Amino acid sequence: MFQLTIDGRTADAQAGQTILDAARSSGIEIPTLCYHRDLSAVGSCRLCLVEVEGAWHQVPACASLAEPGMVVHTASEAIVRARKFVLESLLLHYTEPGAGQPTQDTEFMHWVRHYGAQYPDGIPAPRYGRDSDPHPLIRVDLNQCILCTRCVRVCEEVQGCFVWKLDQRGVDTRIVAGMGPTMLEAGCESCGACAAYCPTGALIDRAMLETNTSGRQKPDKVVRTTCCYCGVGCQLDLDVRDERILAATASLGDTVNGLSLCVKGRYGNDFVNHPDRLTVPRVRQYLLDAADRPRPSDRGPWVEVDWPTALDIVARKLVAVRRESGPDAIGFLASAKCTNEENYLVQKLARQVIATNNVDHCARLCHASTVAGLSMAFGSGAMSNSMDDVANQARSMFVIGSNTTEQHPVFGIKLRQAVIQRQLKLVVADPRRIGLTEFASLHLRHAPGSDVALLNGIMQIVLEHGWHDREFVQQRCEGFGEFCATIAKYTPRRVAEITGVPAAQLHQAADLLARHRPMAVVWAMGITQHTTGVLNVLSLANLQMLLGNMGLPGGGVNPLRGQNNVQGGCDMGALPNVVSGYQSVADPATQAKFTSLWAVGKRRTGAWRLPSRAGLTVTEMVDAAG
Repeated sequence: MFQLTIDGRTADAQAGQTILDAARSSGIEIPTLCYHRDLSAVGSCRLCLVEVEGAWHQVPACASLAEPGMVVHTASEAIVRARKFVLESLLLHYTEPGAGQPTQDTEFMHWVRHYGAQYPDGIPAPRYGRDSDPHPLIRVDLNQCILCTRCVRVCEEVQGCFVWKLDQRGVDTRIVAGMGPTMLEAGCESCGACAAYCPTGALIDRAMLETNTSGRQKPDKVVRTTCCYCGVGCQLDLDVRDERILAATASLGDTVNGLSLCVKGRYGNDFVNHPDRLTVPRVRQYLLDAADRPRPSDRGPWVEVDWPTALDIVARKLVAVRRESGPDAIGFLASAKCTNEENYLVQKLARQVIATNNVDHCARLCHASTVAGLSMAFGSGAMSNSMDDVANQARSMFVIGSNTTEQHPVFGIKLRQAVIQRQLKLVVADPRRIGLTEFASLHLRHAPGSDVALLNGIMQIVLEHGWHDREFVQQRCEGFGEFCATIAKYTPRRVAEITGVPAAQLHQAADLLARHRPMAVVWAMGITQHTTGVLNVLSLANLQMLLGNMGLPGGGVNPLRGQNNVQGGCDMGALPNVVSGYQSVADPATQAKFTSLWAVGKRRTGAWRLPSRAGLTVTEMVDAAG
């Protein structure tokens, strides 16, 4: 830590920080356009020029390191003139949308207005088509491009897609889709990052444009929420105007995704205002008629009602069914798209009020085998490391049963960048040639259903060469002798016959994973939705214990969930055999604890204990209902 002086104020800085970093840490604003904290600094726009005493020329704050004792001036008359000159130089070829259309509220136009910059020779004629790419989600207008290259850098450095590049030279320089005439043909994944990072509106979400104009709509409010699609759980801000979503944007401060979103998270929100979406409860007409009237054969029409009416009907029907057929005639489905609080209440309603363990949720059909396998191996069915931990600290990674860039796109982005920027050694095991294999050091194309044999074969080679972590195994593992006896049967030759993976590739995989530690294993539903799903998970747990990759940053067992609260739904007890915290429904101590906590024996409708028999799973409920 050292000090320097900026505009007469003492500022603290650390080695490696730029003048811009030090100024912003001290609350001093320096304007930027090409700079973005997520991207490499190029210092090309020169808007952040400052004066440093002793230097013979003005320097870009974003690309100049702070030094002890340095004296910096950020707002002198000369600097203000220089910034105005920079902005007017950029305006030479900058053309806003047509006459009569609103001025966009962009970073660029903010600084133009702030410094009073004017067009040097009048508004220039457009050089390019206003909508020059047929992309369905992003409008391209190169007449507003100032060549800051943020789009080029974010596509390369954050997304790892390499769609944009610079073309031509001098005054004719422009950005183009590098590998094809259009964005989509160049490999664009429609993540929208280029539009999110663009400071001028040259790239902009079509949803942000008003009908028949090219100006941004301003939201009435911004609502923070969690993406409702995959298991990554990205945070996003919804720009809302007149109770309609204009756009979804990401926030710099979010630890899960930062400014990254995938095509679904950024653009897949039309369903919120879809005309077919229900906004009030509906019931069949006969349910509103006399209680003793039989249900008509045609079921009757739907009728909209208020919430108290709907909830009263549900409550009365549940009580009637319970009285007629018993509590186990009723089943409850929780959801991995619901919050922890909601899932907890659903399973509590089932057990405390109805007295049934017939409660389950979609983890049954995706990661129940993960919960079971990891609970057997480690006592916990959860991902052991964070996504940032895995992406930033692992030296190698083994991905199996996960098409990560499609199933969990934002995490897939992080894996691609780990390979590009940190030279992460990536081994992908998948029968298909998925997108992630383009970044892999090794692709193992094993036969579907041969996952256990593949993993045992890799572990056999690790043991044969003595590459395992002896200290970890001795101190923290059980049953090692039996494990070795089983693994010894899986020779490279036998495994090659079972899996179709050549023995040489098995040796290469074992060598890569053993020599580049910590190593993280990542999997998804490509191995859990098998008849051997639990064994697949146990085999991955064995691999990580054998190599000593548990309990350290960049290692661990890392299942990627199908939806954003699969883990929470399981933790809350939305499962037929356990209550909250994975406590068995058959355990007498658990029975006594929750009978007391939930006051089960103190109700006017009669006393009963919590049910001790495991309930039906989601698929068994469907069969029973039939």
